[in-house]
Parts: sequence; structure tokens; C-alpha cells
Amino acid sequence: MKLLILSLVAVIAIGSGVYPQGTAEGWSNVSPLIELTAFAEDEQLNVKELNITLKEELDRTELERTQQRIADYLDVLQMSQENNPEATKYKYHDGHKNATIVETFTVLVPKNENNSIEVVYTVTSEGTTPLAPQIMEYYTDRVKKQIFTKNVTNYSFIKSEYSGIIDEVLFYQKFKKAFNIATIEAATEESWSSRSGYTSRWGQAIDLPSGSMNVQCAVRNLGNRTTVTFGTPILTAEY
Repeated sequence: MKLLILSLVAVIAIGSGVYPQGTAEGWSNVSPLIELTAFAEDEQLNVKELNITLKEELDRTELERTQQRIADYLDVLQMSQENNPEATKYKYHDGHKNATIVETFTVLVPKNENNSIEVVYTVTSEGTTPLAPQIMEYYTDRVKKQIFTKNVTNYSFIKSEYSGIIDEVLFYQKFKKAFNIATIEAATEESWSSRSGYTSRWGQAIDLPSGSMNVQCAVRNLGNRTTVTFGTPILTAEY
């Protein structure tokens, strides 16, 4: 099954462009993860980690059905359980130890029976894996159809590095132009900056007092190297 997926994704990737090349009008048909990865590579960044996370709260009556769907989805099911006074956490992953792209499900069940359960799906990859963004998007699409509803929230982020120091102002201007971003918030320190904005390329957004936001970029200079983290609609990674 995995080999078939790799072959299918390769055919799709070869036949389609993934980089926005200038500004855009309206939503893109290409996922944020694929576009952000293409931009990072075009800027000579070394992509270290890719991540997509899906989250949704479901009614407690969906617990057993959701757990069964997760079990049906994973080829070799492995499950662990953690208990605390507030909730029980179930973690599920595939038993393929050498997988370069790792999928994990977490189901959080509050002890208070009046509260909804939370279901989280995470797929991660080292940035060097060939066609990783395309494969991860394929996995995510399958999970959305089999586990979640249309109300699921989708988060993506990319961690990358540059050997040397980046002019973070110039870099953000390139990023802003490439994705037609309207800056909403900005925070800067001596060796660190974070900027949030909105682009019409991607539909999902978070409402803030200053406006809708669906993309973040953080740059940190560490002397001999610079880390750059992208996220949409908000960064869920440390930066």
C-alpha cells in the first residue's frame, strides 16, 4: 500500500507546479505545506521538519466509533494510555518502526462526561524525505475522510535552517510578496522576529482583533546559523 501511494504521489507531483511565483488571486489549489516547502527550498533553506496536525472536538457518543476507525486505518496498531485526574489520553501509532513519515493519533477523553472528546492526528517527516509534503497531504486527505468531519481544524508548520545569518527584513519582504500577505502583527527583538498575516491563497484563518490571520513566519539568528519556521494558520511549533 505504501509503495502504491508513493507512486501515485510521484505522478501527481511531476504533473503539477507547486510554487506560487509572484502574487496570487484567490485560493490556491496547492496545499500550504507544499507551497511553503517549495518557497523554503527556493530560498536555499535546509528543511528539517514538516508537520500537519488535524484537531476536532467530537461528541462522546463518537468515541468507540472513532477508536475503531483509527484501528482500521493503521496497518499495525500500537496503543498506549495515560491517566490523570482530568482526562484519559489514548495514543495510537503504526508499528512500522522504520517509517520516515510518522502518523500519530491522540484521543483525549475528559473525566467529566459532559465534555466532548478531542481527536488529534499528526503526521511528521524529516525534510529530506523525497516528496514528503505531497505524501503527507495524501495521508491527511485520507484521514479527513475516514476519521474527521468538515469542522476539523488543519495546522501545518515547517522548520528550516540556513547556514549563516539572514537579513530577516529582506527575507520577510520576499515571503510577503510571494504569497501576497497582508501583515497583521509583528514582534521583533535583537536576534528574533515573528510576523503574522493573511493571504487569500489559503482559506482557513483565525480571527484576531487586528484582523484575520492564516500564516506566520519566525526567524531566529543563532550566530553561525539561522532558523526559519513557517506555520498556517498559526505556528504550533517552538521557535
